[in-house]
Amino acid sequence: MKSDSVRFAPFIATAYWLATILAAQTLLAAEPAVIRASRVIQCECGADDQKRPAVVTGVTITPDGRTIAAATDDHRVTVWDAATAEMKGRFDGHADWVHSVVLSQDGNTVASGGGDRALRMWDVHDHRGVLELPGCDNTVASVCFHPNNHQLAVVGFSNHLKIVNTSSGQISQELVCPCSDVRTVTFSPDGARMAVAGRNGRIRVWNVTNGRQERDIDTDGRRIRALAFSPDGNRLAAAGSSQSIHVLDTATGQTVMTLSTRPAMVYALLFIDNNRLATGGTDNRIWLWDLNSRQAMTQLVGHTGTVAALACDGRGTTLVSGSYDTTVRIWSLSGGPAPATASRDVTDSAR
Repeated sequence: MKSDSVRFAPFIATAYWLATILAAQTLLAAEPAVIRASRVIQCECGADDQKRPAVVTGVTITPDGRTIAAATDDHRVTVWDAATAEMKGRFDGHADWVHSVVLSQDGNTVASGGGDRALRMWDVHDHRGVLELPGCDNTVASVCFHPNNHQLAVVGFSNHLKIVNTSSGQISQELVCPCSDVRTVTFSPDGARMAVAGRNGRIRVWNVTNGRQERDIDTDGRRIRALAFSPDGNRLAAAGSSQSIHVLDTATGQTVMTLSTRPAMVYALLFIDNNRLATGGTDNRIWLWDLNSRQAMTQLVGHTGTVAALACDGRGTTLVSGSYDTTVRIWSLSGGPAPATASRDVTDSAR
């Protein structure tokens, strides 16, 4: 008579085989999907015989997804047609590295700030300068349009924030921030709140309507490089040198969740929608986070340098990224992820 171990051996082997298959499927399902860029724009500057790559540290896109712009270390802002990558304009005037660029909601105006401590604005269509505000206290790190297009927030490498009237060019308000070396500023989508953050990991939130401080929020004491409100304004995400993303409740200032980005530091982040967050940083990748599962569900691969800037259209279907690798990349988020082995990159040069 066979022993129990011998009689049940086939069933044990079958169960082990099924368990192995299920475990492999679970592991495969947990692996983030991969998306590759639908278009890659190589940013170059200089004469035809002396071209060099231009490092990208700022990107922006209009809500309709038709126009994108980039800030680069060649002291320029360049504007392209998002669908064709045809260059629509190149704006000169800065005397140093341009760190930040933003398009107005209507797509008519582009604003930028950089190492020359100047804020500049241009008309996208007729390529004329409409505003120059030289002599800011320090290097400009970030500029941000209010949703009404009539105000522009400017911060950088100091504890001050300036609100500029986009029609007159006058500074309508100057606020002192407790953030120490402010690096990022953002408005909520409805324009009701404004948040800033910087070197010491503290976030200050203002009520824009009455100009009063709502609260200060302490994170982990590490530099914050990027802030973003969710489309419904209920959440505020912050990230930077701490290798963590802090997602906060804007009504209470309490931390809703903390997501680890180790070993990468985050340089840019934004909400795709209320439940999806995009981040880019020092691992040369862009991650799409599902906030319901608190997992990175998708990775956007192709950059070979730090992803320094991100922007998304109003529908959440087109994402634009800028990188130290001297490229601007356009990603389609509506067609589903491409296989990891596939590549649909189309490269255009910005001449």
